[in-house]
Amino acid sequence: MTHFMLDAYGVKATIKLNQTHFINAILNVILLDLNLKPISPAFLLPYDYGLVPLDEGLSSYIFLQGGHLTIHTFPLRGCYFVDLFTPITIDQKKLIATFQKYLPFAIKPSRSFMSLRQPATDEKFDPQDVFGPHVLATFTPKQPLTLLDTNQLLEGLIRDIGMTAITRSFSLYDNYQDPKYLSGIVMIAESHLSVHQNLKTGEVFFDIFSCKMFDYGSLKTRLGERFGKVHSFQVIARGEKHDPRSAQRKSKATLSTKVKKALNIWKD
Repeated sequence: MTHFMLDAYGVKATIKLNQTHFINAILNVILLDLNLKPISPAFLLPYDYGLVPLDEGLSSYIFLQGGHLTIHTFPLRGCYFVDLFTPITIDQKKLIATFQKYLPFAIKPSRSFMSLRQPATDEKFDPQDVFGPHVLATFTPKQPLTLLDTNQLLEGLIRDIGMTAITRSFSLYDNYQDPKYLSGIVMIAESHLSVHQNLKTGEVFFDIFSCKMFDYGSLKTRLGERFGKVHSFQVIARGEKHDPRSAQRKSKATLSTKVKKALNIWKD
């Protein structure tokens, strides 16, 4: 199993972090190089109407068998965040080299993480210094999750922890003939939530990557009350806060009130 996280900083303005066709192609080529087979196309969502203008960029996810690849780009900040989860074991050095090849970044202050989903002590951090926490939890419900369970879990938690949905949740089986995994993901303005269940063992791998602080301490209790014992629960700080704008990085024109309203009607 591999859970790889990358906070990539120092990305040059010439790297097209805000172009959907570029990010779409690069993500699929990266998976090809890593010998990881996607089970869905990339879903790409431009985010240019948020409360913080500096946070404009692209969010994208691709389902893998029992996992996912997500990327959140911040062109004005010159950075991007990656989250790769797969049951397949991949060397961390290879992962770093692959992203460095196609989406080059500065080694410092960039950071990469690997988690084995083992019980671990939460990383100590000052909420004022980071984008936010990445919570990783593992649990085994008494009954296998259904598509409805997965969607209700993801969308219900968005409301409970005070996040901002920018998509509906999307869940699927890796194969409808003989499914081995059930996966679900939902994108939020603060990043994403995801669920992957191994249908043979019943084990569920759950994570929330958030660019905003929330009460993650109560999340473990909430998961335990609903699904039973939580086997592992780990919190990792993601993203140093800084503003590397330059003359080459200029925000897009401000959207009109009417356009903002039109873009958010689906939330009603």
